Amino acid sequence: MHGQKPLSVPPRQFAASRAVLVRPLLLKPQWMNGLSERLLVSHYENNYGGALRRLNAIRERLATLDWARAPVFEINGLKREELIAAGSVVLHEIYFDSLGGQGDNPPIGLAEPPVALAQALERDFGSVMAWRTEFTAMATALAGGSGWAILAWSKRLGRLVNHWAADHAHALPGATPVLALDMYEHSYHLGARAAAYVDQVVANLNWGRIDARYRLAIGDEVVDELFLPYGAPPQDEARISSEELNAALDDTEERRPVLLDLCQPRDLPRRTDMLSGATLHAPAALAQWVEELPRNRPIVVYCICGFQVSGTAVTELRRRGYDARALAGGITAWHAVGGRQCRSIPLPTSKCPKHLELAEMPGDPAATSQVPRRSPSGRVSHRVYVPS
Repeated sequence: MHGQKPLSVPPRQFAASRAVLVRPLLLKPQWMNGLSERLLVSHYENNYGGALRRLNAIRERLATLDWARAPVFEINGLKREELIAAGSVVLHEIYFDSLGGQGDNPPIGLAEPPVALAQALERDFGSVMAWRTEFTAMATALAGGSGWAILAWSKRLGRLVNHWAADHAHALPGATPVLALDMYEHSYHLGARAAAYVDQVVANLNWGRIDARYRLAIGDEVVDELFLPYGAPPQDEARISSEELNAALDDTEERRPVLLDLCQPRDLPRRTDMLSGATLHAPAALAQWVEELPRNRPIVVYCICGFQVSGTAVTELRRRGYDARALAGGITAWHAVGGRQCRSIPLPTSKCPKHLELAEMPGDPAATSQVPRRSPSGRVSHRVYVPS
């Protein structure tokens, strides 16, 4: 299966580099049933992001290798590590894609497979319940060790199969994974026991996207929107990847993008840093600060995970004639590609700077009377208000 197939990515991004691009989160980590937001974000940024960075570093080394003169141990070592890293990247992407609610709604914990997929599971396992029992038992059996539990479509066998993988490089040849459950201890070590973690994952499955992967595997077509973060601009030209932004920030001052960090006050406790050079704004107050933006430079807008906070703002900015794009995956994807190391700064936590403009979305129950307002000078500070 094409690792990047379901998510539209501008061709110019592929042409610019051999790098494998980061895949944004489709789940909202703060809304998962029983799964820790802290653990999910760490898993994505450090384990998935680490595999992605490792894969790209290996590919860079292979691109410069003198294949005729390189010693066999170097060739063997690099190709082995490339396979392991690539397997980790693809399986982690399938794992994260398979979790989350529908649109802006949290997972309900009671969802069942769509009709066509349910019928396929009944055909190949006897019933959906029989499939679930086998899959969860196989996953739980990996507890205390490492590996993956995978549901895959095998064209050769003509059926869906549950298969066990001891590491990132184990796979059924010719089969296409449609669901992957990470059973490495980094997936659950901060919280539940392995068996409870497996149950929590099953309660958070996004069957719409799992069904879409199955339909892709058997040759059907699916809509790209299923694999687009909720609220993100659907147009390719309205989004920018972390890798592309990283390169753009090295451009001349006239061409370097203006960075806008959009954050709702209730989300400030979830934040630790911001991109160097960015200014912090309230999404609900766009009409008040939009005229401060330059019209002769590109603008990149980001939020935590690249959902509707940045997406809605970019849509409005483009409607007003600004050259604005949303950072795909937000600052979370930026962390995953390693942008944190060279381009971000800590997010200060001053108690209540009076000159910071932050306002909650209209009618938001999280709004408080302690929201800081704009100063007479109209300037926006990097500092943030964190409720006590």
